[in-house]
Amino acid sequence: MYALDQQFMTIMQTPGADLSGLAVVVYVGGDIRYEGYFGQRFIDSYDPAGSLPVTAATKFRVASISKIVTALAIMQLVERGLLDLDADVSDVLGWSLRNPHWPKTAITTRMLLTHTSSLRDGEVYTFPPTTTLASVFQPGSPFYEDGAHFAGPTPHVDYAPGRFFSYCNLGFGVMGTLIERLTGERFDLYVDRHVLAPLGVDASFNVRNLTDDGLRNLAVLYRRQRDGGWDAMAPWAAQVDDLRGERPPALPGLDAYVVGSNGTVFSPQGGLRISALDLVEVMKVFLHSGQGRSGRVLEPTTVQQILTVQWRFDPALGNGDPYGGLMRAWGLGVQQLQNAPADSYGAGDCLLAQTSPKLWGHMGDAYGLLSAMFFDPTQDAGFVYIIGGVGRNPDDYRGEYSAFYRWEEQIQTAILTAFPM
Repeated sequence: MYALDQQFMTIMQTPGADLSGLAVVVYVGGDIRYEGYFGQRFIDSYDPAGSLPVTAATKFRVASISKIVTALAIMQLVERGLLDLDADVSDVLGWSLRNPHWPKTAITTRMLLTHTSSLRDGEVYTFPPTTTLASVFQPGSPFYEDGAHFAGPTPHVDYAPGRFFSYCNLGFGVMGTLIERLTGERFDLYVDRHVLAPLGVDASFNVRNLTDDGLRNLAVLYRRQRDGGWDAMAPWAAQVDDLRGERPPALPGLDAYVVGSNGTVFSPQGGLRISALDLVEVMKVFLHSGQGRSGRVLEPTTVQQILTVQWRFDPALGNGDPYGGLMRAWGLGVQQLQNAPADSYGAGDCLLAQTSPKLWGHMGDAYGLLSAMFFDPTQDAGFVYIIGGVGRNPDDYRGEYSAFYRWEEQIQTAILTAFPM
């Protein structure tokens, strides 16, 4: 696959918009058909010889792809009869979670998984171990943000719980709390044992839980920045996980943390550290009816339930914010691309400039990282890519035919031209 390697190297070295590192894996019909690893997982600005390459073992904090793993954990509890997708989550939380503008309307797990709960992120959506999630939603809390975590009524738009799609990270923190309340286990430890172990991967939402080898292979996430602002001519600036292979100390306050009080602690919405190759094992849960490499994760009927569209954007109804045009249909914690063209609500969600496949999956975007995992269960096929850092403000490097960024369009086009899906 020399031609693909050359295409990815060209994307990596784009003048004024280069990348610090890139991992690409393509899986088709039972086999890894392509692996490519480029750039550095650690950049030594003082001694280039001390820089470390991206390899098959490199783990990244993959941002919102993490939500898929949290959704798998939630659906395990649904399978066990411990959680009802359509019941009031307040009954599990042990305190009332209500949008104060619609106090009689229950917020359910289905709403959280489909981003229709009426919750909003505000400025902060992860909270320290010493803070209870219940307090966050109370006026007077330092995290209340004058009610910014709730949608409010607006003329001509129905924002009530269950009625309107608005992408929300905080909802996954609520689900992390549900997992802890129902299992009595800390979120990161439950997911390690019940989701990641059956997949046979060295990955975790808690960087301290990685093996020594996993820590040595952890990627630093980068941006080209100077004085906190984007600058394509500036050195690479580390954003997250600059650990140099050392196990970090525990989070302050974690020793006194009460399980079930605040599931945002380990970022259920974005904190998973995992390699691109191991993300393929996550993808196979959906391709192989819930079976993991080292054990079953979910039953086939549950997988089918996840991969059933629960919300679809309807411009005539104005039933959601399609996130710049990129988000137009959702199952339970996963997105289905619709191959929709640009419209008055934003750019399209097309993977290719021409007709594109309607794949399932999720994307990630945080701290300079861009990532995606998309797949087609009917073909036993999919791909993963992870960009470890971008050298230009992504908002100034938008896609030419879609709501994806330009690098993503180029990577997706290269993959799907070589491996049509």
